[in-house]
Amino acid sequence: MSFPATRWTLVNRAHASGSTAPPALQELLSLYWQPVWVYLRARGASAEDAEELTQELLAELSSGAASFPTGPDRGRFRSWLKGCAAHHHLRRLEAGRAQKRGGGARFVVMDTALLERHADGAEGPDAAFDRAWAVGVMERALARLRSEYETGQRVGGFEQLARFFGAETAPSYREAAAESGMSLPQLKAFVHRGRVRFRELVADEVRDTVGSAGDGEAEVAALFEALR
Repeated sequence: MSFPATRWTLVNRAHASGSTAPPALQELLSLYWQPVWVYLRARGASAEDAEELTQELLAELSSGAASFPTGPDRGRFRSWLKGCAAHHHLRRLEAGRAQKRGGGARFVVMDTALLERHADGAEGPDAAFDRAWAVGVMERALARLRSEYETGQRVGGFEQLARFFGAETAPSYREAAAESGMSLPQLKAFVHRGRVRFRELVADEVRDTVGSAGDGEAEVAALFEALR
């Protein structure tokens, strides 16, 4: 039986391949540029410099030139990428930002308008990175949950369920049950199943970003905490 390559499998494969990274790693890094950009902004980089630095870092990582941790103690992919961003920022500050802005290749197309709200927080760069990372994980898990409902893998309407996810003023169970035609117990069971499945999908998103299986539950808890 074949299994999909995990985050750490991809970065280690890139390290072994030398100068040519697998396309899957480039796709992977494209998923994670947002927390890097937010982190650099929170460290004081302008929006333009944060974008340039992020593009440089992703290009460097995708080339296989970076040092990748190996073995069971390699830790969390989230912490590793944050460390890479911090190191890259320091190197560029020490070099006086020698590369002219706009001179490098664009690794990903960046739409940063909605990310400013994460970078503007007063909690500091590390917390800003973690919050942006958590938002990305939750959004991908929610998109997968939506797909399961829309493709008939799960019974019910996703839009009805989504009213109970992240809403500041979610409807009461009684109100939602009346609108949906479900009984109150049916509605509660429907929402409970959706929430359980969502947490499973979040766990699936982070399972291969940690050093060991035992770290997965702690990582999920940390990401939910980052959003509070």
